[in-house]
Amino acid sequence: MADLATSVADLATATAEDLAAIADDITAIADRVTAVEEALLPARTLTVFSLWSDEEEANFLEALERFENKTGIPVRHVGYDTLELLITIPTQLKAGVAIADVVIAPWPSWILSLAGQGYLRSVTDMMDTTKFPQPALDVVNASDEIWGVPFKVSGKPGFWYRKSFFTNNSLTVPTTFDEFNNTLLPAIQAIDGVVAPIASGNGDGWPLSDTTEAFIVGLGGAQLQLDLIFGDAQFNSTAVKNIFETLTSMLKAGYFSVPDDFAAQVARVWDGTYGIYFQGSFITAFPPFSDNLDDVGFFPFPGTDGATGAIDFAIMTAFTEHPVEAQQLIEFLASAEAQEIMVGLGGFLAAHSDVPDSAYSPIDLSVLQFMRTVTVVPDLDDAIGGDFQTTFWDQLKALWVNPDMDLDVLLQILQDEWIAPPF
Repeated sequence: MADLATSVADLATATAEDLAAIADDITAIADRVTAVEEALLPARTLTVFSLWSDEEEANFLEALERFENKTGIPVRHVGYDTLELLITIPTQLKAGVAIADVVIAPWPSWILSLAGQGYLRSVTDMMDTTKFPQPALDVVNASDEIWGVPFKVSGKPGFWYRKSFFTNNSLTVPTTFDEFNNTLLPAIQAIDGVVAPIASGNGDGWPLSDTTEAFIVGLGGAQLQLDLIFGDAQFNSTAVKNIFETLTSMLKAGYFSVPDDFAAQVARVWDGTYGIYFQGSFITAFPPFSDNLDDVGFFPFPGTDGATGAIDFAIMTAFTEHPVEAQQLIEFLASAEAQEIMVGLGGFLAAHSDVPDSAYSPIDLSVLQFMRTVTVVPDLDDAIGGDFQTTFWDQLKALWVNPDMDLDVLLQILQDEWIAPPF
């Protein structure tokens, strides 16, 4: 009791400064307790949805690991196929649910549609916009806000092949379409063991659309692709029909394989089942190409003045329960650091201007250098989006199976489904 009485007496005679010091000590102790409590709590885990699997996913996980090490924020990645992602995200967001905090997707029209419905957060202030090509920002800009960070660029430069296959069979890279169609393809077709000169990828239809767009740009010009996107040219026009007639004549000649899984076809080009494969630069991330880059080459569509380029954008859902952490991830993906990690792993072209050429492998750098020499145009079906995209895929899958189908009907269907892109 004597001690208690003494303490009370001390408090009674304490000065204001003494009391302030005691209060500061109590606050400091409380702060330390809070810090310990927060350290003991489970970290908030972010969830990212994308289209990446296999090697592309493995590379992305390395970039995410760097983010986790820098911030202490765990990230869970979930890979979807194209149709799953197209359907899953809008369905969840319409229900006011955001399982994914961040989504990586290559469809500008789809992104702007989600933004227009209030399902996304603007990322304008989450990146240095001066470090990105203006066209890459324009396609995801609405209401003076940017809704996606350009993360990955996929150049679609041309036909990929195994160099030793060309050397061993005395094949020459063509410089004109006539050489391509009337010399190279018949020569490949005549090689023992070759099933078809050109591999046809499939999945949801996008590999066939990439190939078809190469013919549109290569035979009709980069401007035709732009005009089709923005409605200044019609799919049922004579110019487009002529291109499709060339394509169908090559299908009938057996120059294209039966469509099959994209990644499986990479291995078949390598083993000589097929001779060449039109694909994007991401093909160099897939084995056996990725393990033998010195024996991998590509040549552009002969005589082309353009090439398509797709961009994977990082978007942030409006209903995320972890907005602070999700913003940190968006800011990281928008950095040169994150994009240089991906470049170093192969099959990836950076959108960020601070990623140096020295970061690229020789084969990826050759793609980048080629893309700088031509007019780069948006992927046609990604740009238009909506029902047009899936209709385009379905019609091409049907054409590959039955090249005798009525082109007038096919092209009219495409024209009927066209809608103006929202950018």
